[in-house]
Amino acid sequence: MLYLGIDLGTTFSLASYINAANQVALVPDRFDANSFRTPSVVHIGNGGCFVGDAVEARLLEDPTTPHTRFVKLAMGENQSFPDHQQRPWRPEAISALVLKKLLDDTRSFLPDDIAGAVVTVPANFSDQQRQATKQAALLAGLPRVTLIEEPIAAATFYGVNDISGDQTLFVFDLGGGTFDATLLQAADDGLFVLATDGQHDLGGKTVDEAIMQQIADEYERLHDADPREDPTALVQMRQFATEAKLELCRPGVSQVRKTLLLNRRSVDFLLTVAQFNRLVDKLVDQALTVCERCLQAGGMDWDFVDHILLTGGSSLLPLVREKLAERTGRPKDGLLLKQPHQAVAFGAALIANQLFNERAEQKQLQRATAWQLGIRVAGADGQPCVKVMIDKNQPVPASKTVTFHTNREGQPRMVIEIVQQKAPQEDEKSLGYFIFSLPESAPSKYAVEITLAYDMEGLVTATARNPQTGQQLKQVMDENGAALDDELVRQKEWVDHTRVNDA
Repeated sequence: MLYLGIDLGTTFSLASYINAANQVALVPDRFDANSFRTPSVVHIGNGGCFVGDAVEARLLEDPTTPHTRFVKLAMGENQSFPDHQQRPWRPEAISALVLKKLLDDTRSFLPDDIAGAVVTVPANFSDQQRQATKQAALLAGLPRVTLIEEPIAAATFYGVNDISGDQTLFVFDLGGGTFDATLLQAADDGLFVLATDGQHDLGGKTVDEAIMQQIADEYERLHDADPREDPTALVQMRQFATEAKLELCRPGVSQVRKTLLLNRRSVDFLLTVAQFNRLVDKLVDQALTVCERCLQAGGMDWDFVDHILLTGGSSLLPLVREKLAERTGRPKDGLLLKQPHQAVAFGAALIANQLFNERAEQKQLQRATAWQLGIRVAGADGQPCVKVMIDKNQPVPASKTVTFHTNREGQPRMVIEIVQQKAPQEDEKSLGYFIFSLPESAPSKYAVEITLAYDMEGLVTATARNPQTGQQLKQVMDENGAALDDELVRQKEWVDHTRVNDA
């Protein structure tokens, strides 16, 4: 039996497994044995469906090729992406096509049946984003899926060879589109999350767009027009921005210069290391602010941390190590940076083997809540506010029961809105409404017990119980959590009938 670890990333996705030598390894592309990372980009057109490098190759030939990328940042949102037939594909379905490509690669390379998979998510993903990721796995046909946070996966990989005994770890996970900071305690018998924090839409994509903005500013100065209004120019700018970023991360490179032909007009663009660092500086400062919040939530400072682990492709930005070393008072070579592109996928495969393989050594994995969870209620001033029932950074599974009362006699039902918040002053994210019917003759102030719970994957369940009758109603939030709704059934049909990279 085969147990996969899948890093479903913003910019790249990877599949990993434990090989015959009991070592973690990556699954190669079925058409290129030397390629192990699949760009998370999808094209659906008259010629079929293409995912990854096949789309990037088409874009080099024809930048007007319609495509969808960064779909991970839309997970859990009410968005759709039209194909050539104007069919609206939801983010879950687009992600399912990326997963389907990884599964095709795996089945072409390995003879064993896939018996289970661990799919990674950012630690700061909300319940809706986690639910959407599980739905993507369901649409792709993955059996026995468990979600795990990316920093935990990375820490698991680092811990195999680099860390032993009781150690306090800090994972700095800067990927293509998200950032997570996680404080953990490592012991010989497992990993224990102490605190976690993060920021959505912060990563390599942010850097690329900053470079693109510089190009657009220079183009507009020369030609009094915004090149980003042209789809072809936009693709060319993004390709150059990514190449320039990677080049300026290489030792000894001091500048990148290129003449770009955008919309039949040229712009000579020069980006020095100093200019590049100024573009990256704000991003790194934002990430360090998140780190300080995480440490504060864990009741620690940098002196208590034994090892700082860097993972995610964007952690290779030179300014990341420079500023992190300066902030923590450590030498740059004291920061652990080992296979940052692969660490999350490798760790996911190790965890999958622990979870699904009964013969594997079992270790504890204590995770924590990334969002506080509560119910929207009327405050003392009559204005809506959040009654927090489970705080952020609590060990999971976690649950809390609170008794609420009806407002009036004969109230037919109690309507409860479940919400998540990053912090008390931040905007809350509604997970939907939970409706519990009451007896016809219920008096005013009739009691109902409401229980909110996080499971091991950070998914939310709400339960209402009438203590007088014993009547109980349980619901996974959101309403699509337990099964496919009608729209996702249609999306699954599209995914099932779509062959990936088959032309």
